[in-house]
Amino acid sequence: MIALFRSLVIPLYIIASLIATYFSSMSLSEILFVNILGYPGISWAVPFFAFVVLVTLGVDYSIFLIDRFNEYRDIPVNEAILSAMKNMGSVILSAAVILSGTFAAMLPSGVLTLVEVATIVIIGLLLYNAIMLPLFIPMMVKIFGTANWWPFKRSEH
Repeated sequence: MIALFRSLVIPLYIIASLIATYFSSMSLSEILFVNILGYPGISWAVPFFAFVVLVTLGVDYSIFLIDRFNEYRDIPVNEAILSAMKNMGSVILSAAVILSGTFAAMLPSGVLTLVEVATIVIIGLLLYNAIMLPLFIPMMVKIFGTANWWPFKRSEH
């Protein structure tokens, strides 16, 4: 991500958003499976697989958005992130909904590990696409402004 975005800052807040999404989806899933459904806990292998899937998908969606943001480097940062969100938001949301449906196909399997992984991934995808990508990432872009490309200079065309 450092090479793609030519930045050390952008990858840091993308990773922070993914970690926050992972822990939030794990927590909500733990509440669902333990407190509501009465299971003794999440299976030992589930956190690892859920982490790999959520981070991989989240990085993909973040790359779609931030790469489009970088295409608008000739306009002010605030306008650039808004334009990127307008052009990529529906594409990313559609991909997340379709992928959530794909993971939902694992829910009736009856295999608890698959059900847990699917639940965590679905919750994580929805959290990432409803909160992190439309709110957290643009907020961080706005806060950092032209420092988003630190230590590399923002290329002007």
